[in-house]
This record gives sequence, structure tokens and C-alpha cells, in this order.
Amino acid sequence: MRVAVAPLRAASSAAGGAVAGERRTRTAVRDRGERLALDTLDAVVTRLATGDTVDRLVDRVAAAGLAERLADRILRDGIAEQIAQRAIAGPELERVIADALESRLPEAVVSHLLQSEALWILVDEIARSPSVTEAIAHQGSGFVDQVAGVARDRSRAGDAWVERAAHRVIGRRPKPAAGAGIEAQGRASLPGGKLR
Repeated sequence: MRVAVAPLRAASSAAGGAVAGERRTRTAVRDRGERLALDTLDAVVTRLATGDTVDRLVDRVAAAGLAERLADRILRDGIAEQIAQRAIAGPELERVIADALESRLPEAVVSHLLQSEALWILVDEIARSPSVTEAIAHQGSGFVDQVAGVARDRSRAGDAWVERAAHRVIGRRPKPAAGAGIEAQGRASLPGGKLR
């Protein structure tokens, strides 16, 4: 029986070796094919980028109206809204705005606006509107009242300081302020300003 099994074992071993060899060959061919395909693609892309092929391709796309059809499709299918929502929700917008504010862009925009006649026409229209002139008039009188109040307070404080300085020079105690309570008068009449 051992003699009869020996040829089967040899055939099985040969078949297993053939299967393993076939797998190795298939893997080597696949790897070589992938490398060859990538090398070919790299050569094609390099050739396209260096020649006028890109310009010709863009001209053909424009002539066929492909860009307009693509834009229509993007707008119709809501892809533009999805892109806008993603841009607004993502951190990229904050970085773009921060970069824009740190650049010379705000200065350039303000400078351009100040040179624009349209801005001054807008400012003139706003200044002439009844609600703005009323607000300015109201704010103006309130501001004048506020300045007058501050001037009165400073004048009183200055008068009191001058009076105290004069009494120190003369050596007399100042009279109690007009409208001061009994408590202030009592303090002023006693040495050290203490109440009885």
C-alpha cells in the first residue's frame, strides 16, 4: 500500500508547488503591471503639463459648453449649497477671514472706498435723512448739557479748592458749604471735625 500511495503524494506535492508558483507569478505580473501603468500615467501627465495640450483641452471644453453645463448641474442639484454650507460650517472660513484681516486687504478696501464718489453720495444721503438729523440734534443738545454739567462740577470743585487754600494761608476754617447738613456744620465747628 505504501508503494501505491507514494505516486499520489508525489503528484499532490507537485500540484501544490505548481499552485504556489502560479500565485507567485500572478503577484509578480500584477506588481509589474501596476508599476508599468503608473509609469505610463506619470509620463502622460508630465507630457500634458509641459506642452500646449492643456490649453487645447481647455479650448475644447469651452467650445463644447462643458463648463456651463457643469455649472448648471452643480446649481440645479444643490451641490453649490452643500459646498457653501460646508465652507461656512468649517474652520477654514475663520482662517480665511483672519488671514484677510491681517493682510493689506482692509486698508486697500477702506482706501478704495474713501476715493469712491458713490460712498460720499451715500454719506450725504444718510446725513440728510430726517431721522439722522433729528438724532444728531437730540444728541447734540444732550452732549451740550453733559459738557455744561461737567464744567459746573469742575468749577464748584475748583472754587472749593481755592477757598480751602486761602483759608489755610489765612489760618481760618472755611465756612460750611451752602446746603450742607447739620452734621457737616457740627464737624466744621469742632476741632478735628468730630461730632459732639
